[in-house]
Amino acid sequence: MTTLESTDLIEALDRHRNFLLFTAGDLTDEQARTTSTVSVLTIASLLKHVADTEEQWFAFADRGQEAFGGAGRAGANVEWEDTRFVLGPQDTLAHLIGRVREVGAASAEFLRGADLDATHPLPAAPWFEPGAAWSVRRVALHVLAEISQHAGHADIIREAIDGQHTM
Repeated sequence: MTTLESTDLIEALDRHRNFLLFTAGDLTDEQARTTSTVSVLTIASLLKHVADTEEQWFAFADRGQEAFGGAGRAGANVEWEDTRFVLGPQDTLAHLIGRVREVGAASAEFLRGADLDATHPLPAAPWFEPGAAWSVRRVALHVLAEISQHAGHADIIREAIDGQHTM
C-alpha cells in the first residue's frame, strides 16, 4: 500500500537520481569514461555503481541477506572485490543511463508496496554494527544518501571535463 512516506521517499530518490543523470547529459561515451581528477571515478563508473548498489540494497530490503550472496559474503574474514565501479565494453553511456532509470523504476515499484517498518539483519561486516538490522525505510534513506553523494562526485567530474555543473 502506497503511503505519503513511501511517496516522499520515491520522489526524493527520483530527484537525486535525476541530478546524477543530468551530469551525463550531452556527454560522449569517451567523456563519460574520463577521469578528470586524481580519482579513478568517472561519470560512467558512478552510474554503474549507483545502479548496482541501489539494486542490491533494495533486494536486501525485500529478501534480506541472500541479496548479498548470503551472510558470509560481506563477512569480516571473507575477501571480496567490489566490481561495481569497473566498466566493461557493454557499459556504454546509453546503457548505463537506461540501467539507472530501470533500477529506479523497480525501486519505486518495490517501495509502493513495501512495509517500511519491515527489517532484516545486516550481514556480518566490519562496517556494520554487530547484530544491526535495517528497515526498508533505513535502506531507502541509505540509498538516497548514496545517490546524493555520487551525484556530487559526478558534478565535480563533469565540471572538470567541460565546465558544466548541475548542483
